[in-house]
Amino acid sequence: FFHFLILPFSLQRIKRWVAEIRARKPAALIIYASVTGNAQTHAADLGSILSSCCSITFFDACGVNAPSDPKIMSQVKDAKMVIFVSSTQGNGETPSVSVNFFSRLFGENGYLLKEKECAVLGFGSSAYPIFCGGAVFISTMLARCGAMELVSRGECDAVKGEGRTFNAWACSLVVKMASNPSASPRVVELAQSIQDSKSSILGKRRDILDSLDVQIFSEDHCKTAVGNVFVTQRGNLTGSMNAGLLRRSKMRRGRGDLSRLQSLRQIIVSTLEEEESDNVFVGTVKSRNEMIHEVGCNEEEKERGTSLIKIDLQGSGNPPYEPGDHVRVYPRNSISQEQLEMFVGHLSRNLALDDQIYVTLESQDLKSDLKVHLPLLNSTLDSLVPLRGLFEKEVAVNAPISMESCVDLAQMASEEAEKLVLQELGNDEDEYEKMIGICGLKWIDLFERFPSLSTKVSIEFLLCSMKKNHVRSYSISSCKAIVGPEMHLVVGRFVYSRGSGDNKKIEVGVCSNYLSSILPGEEVMFELESMRHFHLPPDPSSPVFFICTGTGYAPFRGLLQKRAHFQSRGEKLGPAYLIFGSRSSNEGLFHDEIREFHEKDVLSGVFFCYSREPGTKKEYTTDKLRSAEVKTILVPFMSQVNSHIFICGSANMAEGCKTVLREILPQDCFDSITKDGRIHCDVFGALA
Repeated sequence: FFHFLILPFSLQRIKRWVAEIRARKPAALIIYASVTGNAQTHAADLGSILSSCCSITFFDACGVNAPSDPKIMSQVKDAKMVIFVSSTQGNGETPSVSVNFFSRLFGENGYLLKEKECAVLGFGSSAYPIFCGGAVFISTMLARCGAMELVSRGECDAVKGEGRTFNAWACSLVVKMASNPSASPRVVELAQSIQDSKSSILGKRRDILDSLDVQIFSEDHCKTAVGNVFVTQRGNLTGSMNAGLLRRSKMRRGRGDLSRLQSLRQIIVSTLEEEESDNVFVGTVKSRNEMIHEVGCNEEEKERGTSLIKIDLQGSGNPPYEPGDHVRVYPRNSISQEQLEMFVGHLSRNLALDDQIYVTLESQDLKSDLKVHLPLLNSTLDSLVPLRGLFEKEVAVNAPISMESCVDLAQMASEEAEKLVLQELGNDEDEYEKMIGICGLKWIDLFERFPSLSTKVSIEFLLCSMKKNHVRSYSISSCKAIVGPEMHLVVGRFVYSRGSGDNKKIEVGVCSNYLSSILPGEEVMFELESMRHFHLPPDPSSPVFFICTGTGYAPFRGLLQKRAHFQSRGEKLGPAYLIFGSRSSNEGLFHDEIREFHEKDVLSGVFFCYSREPGTKKEYTTDKLRSAEVKTILVPFMSQVNSHIFICGSANMAEGCKTVLREILPQDCFDSITKDGRIHCDVFGALA
């Protein structure tokens, strides 16, 4: 009898519980790997979109403690859906500082992703041979782990414009979530509303242009004002600096008179008073030696070269660094002064390359997204900017015009034929790709390709449309204890072609091309980036095994110099071996230096392997690892609890080496060096 009384009450509670569970938001984990902050900001945007129907948790795969975070694997396990947002670094790889985390996730914890609902969004540039390689790598590893990608991988292209792809991918993800029979009403409602939504930053773009105010000052005006700044520390500008000497450029009318604006003198004072970043330095090139220069061996590869660049740090305060650290170099465009003068001369308002601009944005509310979405504009705000420096260093003048910009330019063109071409390029991806293949559609060639745009394009539009040259990371290949107040870089230059037939065009990396042609006496601007996971172990007696290919030797050069320094102080060195892979013995990249390290017992042994040595069988680093001569040394070597392995090269090579190590080492040994973080990887190039 009592059971029958309790039953209705229990059913009511059960129904209420079910309703509560259905009302709960499913857990969604967003893992992002970001270099410049672009992927991080888009991850945040995606989280904002999904927050109405999901409980969102974010995780930074590039965080200092990401590989050892105690909570992340349980979050992966508990999440209903895991979304990966990855940026591109260098030649198409995931950020180097995220490698250890992804190795742990897709390796020993890969079982957590089996049958897990996942999605992948990548950011990259189709101007590079490997486009969105980081996202491709993640998708590949998810497939190996048995995860389910809900929608096709999103690949946002910095060349074509990322906003359109991001919106379409986010929309497809929500629609797919809503198609699940068990989807909550919140997901269905979001799917219905998002299909008609527009990108917030694209929607704001016109507001930003309308709110921009650009003051333009000639070279003579600036010289007069600079003299006035140092003669008169307070007060207004002299009579020579009156409103008649000021030329204004703006996008909207009726914005008030000149009396509201800061004087040029005040602008210069405020610019001088701005604090410089403590981590930005300027060094002077001492020498550049070409180690390798050869014509490519196929149609795609036109030219290869490797240079050793020595930079004097005395003028920059001799900043400290450790072998294994990275240097982030600010590139310069390889464009002649004549080309730049012609380009700037075609802009509206009769600009000259020696002019300087002062850019302000009236609406403070619009500034929040600029750093990531419009980095070029953000870098010019509220400071006096010389146009010559802007176009020589900051602006990616050789980058392709995006599809979004083609649509805007079509509205400015006065010739009907040009207008139609630009409209087609902005709306037809196939035609856009074809044009990119034919001529590159570079910004620097804009007025040559579309003459009717001359004097129609404003500096404001360019600041909101053109890309910013980003810093590029290189491994430091020296030890200060050996080379003194210098920093050495090993830079590879790769000239390649894109497309085929009539659509083929030649490409070079912006920063590698700049460094490979730099001359002694020229200055290099750079930042230092600590890579503690790639430093030598504190105890010099620890056994170390190095594996590299080609320019992957760069950080090892500094690490070996540090071992030589330890040796010179009378410290006992542990054994160290090197496997060096390259195309052929003719390349001979640092071979003499390596043999000297061997002769002086800085290296206990060296194993060279060649993939294209004439008359011999191809041999890769993985083949050398499997060879009897290496296995005999390596297995007992790595059984020591203080042994370390350093790997530097492509992501494919690094993953292949780790696979072989897993095969040839005892299971407990491999598990130990992995768990203890004694496998150190510095990789470039993404998995195919």
